[in-house]
Order: sequence, then C-alpha cells, then structure tokens
Amino acid sequence: MAPHLEETWMDRKTVVITGASDGIGAAAARELAEHGHEVAVVGRSREKTEAVAAEVGGTPFVADFARLTEVRALAHALGAQYPRIDVLANNAGGVLGTRRLTEDGFEATFQVNHLAGYLLTRLLLPTLTASRASVVQTSSLASRVMARYDPDDLQLERGYSERRAYGNA
Repeated sequence: MAPHLEETWMDRKTVVITGASDGIGAAAARELAEHGHEVAVVGRSREKTEAVAAEVGGTPFVADFARLTEVRALAHALGAQYPRIDVLANNAGGVLGTRRLTEDGFEATFQVNHLAGYLLTRLLLPTLTASRASVVQTSSLASRVMARYDPDDLQLERGYSERRAYGNA
C-alpha cells in the first residue's frame, strides 16, 4: 500500500514567501499552509500581508523591496524568528511603470525584482545553508519576450521601457 500523501509533523517545513500578500505568492502560501507547512508571509502592504497571514495561520513580515534597508531588516527579523528555514521563495516583483531610481540608487524594477531577492538570499545564507534549504526564484517568460539586456546599461538609462525593465529584471 502506498504511503498517505498528507504531510506529517515530521514533514512540516518552514517556508518564507516574498510577494505573498497577493497573486501567486498568496496562492502558494494558502496551498503550503493547507498541507501543514509553517509559512512566513512577506509583503509590502501591511494590511494585505497581515490578512493573508491570518488566513493561512502564518506570520506576517512587511518589507518594501524598493528599500534595501527594509530587506536587511527583514533578513534580521526572519533570522531571529526562524532558526531553520527550509524554503525561501523569492517571488516579490512586478511591472513598476516609469523609470525611477530607488533611494539606494538603483532602477526600481531591477532592484525590486532582482537585487532585493538576491540580497535577502545572501543575508539568510548561513541559515539556509545550515538548514539545507531550497531557494526558489520566481520568474516569467518576460525575460524571453521583453528583455533587451545590456550589461553596460543595468540601470536602463538608455531606451527605458517598463516592459524591457521587467524582462531584464
């Protein structure tokens, strides 16, 4: 007889999902919680993040990835809350519209969709390594359809479009 597919307490994982206050991230949080996993719900909007966390019985963490100081604070808070993280799902991102630089000096779409998740992963690396964690990076087909990547113009100072910025990031 095949083993039962439901998770047991020994299979319970701690999963951190960024961009979990809406869309794919919220759907993933719901699905993972339904299977008994502990979910850290990370989002930019306090109201939406707390609502999803309450719905799934998870813990809310609020951070705006357009501010790397908030990403650093998030990493600190996650590290303090979770001595073990089994999965980090870097899902935060979106199409941000017109070109603007963040307070950190980076083009906003590039920072939010790429740099912030990279920084969070690097800051959590000791915990992730000790936990033998998986890191999942959400992406889309936009990189194949919309990107015109120029390593000499990461900030898209030349030829900016929101589609190109999203595809490149």
